[in-house]
Amino acid sequence: MKAVTGSQMRKIEQMAIEETGIPSVLLMENAAIRLAEYCFKFLENKKNPKVLIFAGHGNNGGDGFALARHLHLKGIEIKIIFTGDLIAANDKKNDAVINLNIAKNLNIPIEQNIDSEIAEYDLVVDALLGTGLDRNVEGKYKDLIEKINRYAKYVISADIPSGVYSDTGRIMGCAVKAAETVTFAHPKPGLYIYPGAEYAGKIHIEEIAIPSTLIDKIEIEANILTPSEANAMLPVRAQRSNKGSFGRILVFAGSNEMPGAASLTCSAAYKVGGGLVCACVLPQVASIIHHWQREVVTRTLPKKNGMYCKKSLESAMEEITRADVIIIGPGIGRSPDVTEFVQELIKTSQAPIVADADALFALSEDLNILKKLKAPCIITPHPGEMSRLTGLSVPEILDNTAETAVIFAKEFKVVTLLKDAHTIIANPDGKYYINTTGTNALSKAGTGDVLTGIIAGFIAQGLDVYSAGVLGAYFHGKAGEDAVGNGSCYSVMAGDLLDWNNETRREQK
Repeated sequence: MKAVTGSQMRKIEQMAIEETGIPSVLLMENAAIRLAEYCFKFLENKKNPKVLIFAGHGNNGGDGFALARHLHLKGIEIKIIFTGDLIAANDKKNDAVINLNIAKNLNIPIEQNIDSEIAEYDLVVDALLGTGLDRNVEGKYKDLIEKINRYAKYVISADIPSGVYSDTGRIMGCAVKAAETVTFAHPKPGLYIYPGAEYAGKIHIEEIAIPSTLIDKIEIEANILTPSEANAMLPVRAQRSNKGSFGRILVFAGSNEMPGAASLTCSAAYKVGGGLVCACVLPQVASIIHHWQREVVTRTLPKKNGMYCKKSLESAMEEITRADVIIIGPGIGRSPDVTEFVQELIKTSQAPIVADADALFALSEDLNILKKLKAPCIITPHPGEMSRLTGLSVPEILDNTAETAVIFAKEFKVVTLLKDAHTIIANPDGKYYINTTGTNALSKAGTGDVLTGIIAGFIAQGLDVYSAGVLGAYFHGKAGEDAVGNGSCYSVMAGDLLDWNNETRREQK
């Protein structure tokens, strides 16, 4: 499902007006009707409900004026707080003014100031700023937003919560904290990317009579994976097949201090359908794998100080040439020898690489190594690892995850999966997915090792690294949700993600 920026949405609306003859005022009317449906639903069991609508001077405010009419005609007590100039508005003939004047003709109360009486209303509708916001919220808008957040019992936002930048999810100084957001025609990235996602509440995407084909006429970068799209992306498993049909996954993971990382990664690669997993690991790690898994093939490598080294790579060369995909990084530790091992593998491998955890630390020592890749690569950093890779602070990254991931992917030609509450998966061509599955139960050691194995398992079955990253993040999140369903967000362990329930398994078929 494509997600459009504010400017892209305005372009689509203009095409609808010019190419199909749909009047812009009809688009506003349809938006108001869709908004009204959710307002009626919320108010249906309330006696003598009261609704307060905050309306700006643009089209977002126009949606609010038209909504007021629909609610008023159903006998609901309405008041509008208008932030524009009532006198100047009479001199304009745009759609918002048309609906403002209708509201005035219906004697709907329209005021320009409000205080703590917000708490007297059952519902507050936010139609202040919309998707056109491109600068920090200040002055009267800041004051109103702070009052809404302080006093409102329940908030529904029109299109996007006021103060959230629709393109990135950045909070522009302050933003309305909505319980629900009704967005029109197409989803906006800022509703799904944190921190904006935290302000959107439950998101409803509603049609307003814009032809769905118009979106195909412009270049869209942002996407959100839906369940049906995820199922369609799954690798096809032929009935007449063998383990070789589904790929050979080579794993460099674990160390004397973190042997469990290799075990989790290997199991996850099998769990999503990988054909054969070969773990080239240190002797102590091999013993842990043998204890937990019966399916993993192991090759023991020479070590130095309990970690990988250049001799480890030399001993694994035969397996490297046979691999369909290579995992490098989970739990391998950090040392100059490990860094040399990772960098030499990057320069050597002809197979796609999934680089995670300590491999990212090694890469950060010399990012130019990525420019020597001979095959596609996906990296899976969390914000702290991304900070080391980019030099940006963690707060800077968290404030703009999509742009951070896209810029890095473009510069170094690697698929960049930046982990967050809603993970970003960026392709070097500038396109990216926002993953919306998952839970805070995944904020545990070892869950990233599982994700790495899932991605590699999908690559082994023939998916390109970008698709594997998108699909891997999706099912990793679903596995986390399922694990919570069997316990709680506090008790979930990384290994629980490997015990997917029947609902998730059905979704994979």
